Amino acid sequence: MRAAGTNFVYLHTQPDASSPLVKDVGLHPDGSYSTTYVSDHGARLAAGQKVVVSKRSGDWVSVWYLGEIGWLYSPKSDPVLLPSDGATVAAKPGAASVPVYGRAYPEQAAYAGTAVPYQTVAPLQYTIKAGQAYSLADATIDTNYYYAKTFNASLPDDHTVVTGQDKYYEIWFGHRMFFVRAADVVVNP
Repeated sequence: MRAAGTNFVYLHTQPDASSPLVKDVGLHPDGSYSTTYVSDHGARLAAGQKVVVSKRSGDWVSVWYLGEIGWLYSPKSDPVLLPSDGATVAAKPGAASVPVYGRAYPEQAAYAGTAVPYQTVAPLQYTIKAGQAYSLADATIDTNYYYAKTFNASLPDDHTVVTGQDKYYEIWFGHRMFFVRAADVVVNP
């Protein structure tokens, strides 16, 4: 059977194809390594994703991925990674790590004066550690929440948009897009 092409490469824990794939604590809370199962995207770097290179070792390149280093085979003679421009985000100086979020909802004070219940903004299990950097995808994220309990707006504050002042950035982080609070990071052009 002929091998089929893909639109991704696997990321390893070491610059060695026989080393385990990187861990994704969101998909594998038990701490196990990612797998090659079709449903396991924990160690996949997809075509078009933007990453920040950490270092090179021979034909292997390491990138920041899910708060850790992931290695991929990318020889200079036939590179998998292509250079690109763009801003990056990193933890503010002095911070050991900063939280990563799955949504960018308004701060609690933005809900004052409405009957809209506060939507908790809780960090995910991932962090950006000091010294790491991630590609900035969007610096213009609006923090808002649309509240609708009915189709006909028959309840108080039904079909209400709550808009916050807290600013977030959308970043490329792992195989997905996540958010960081602008107050927690610095943007490097």
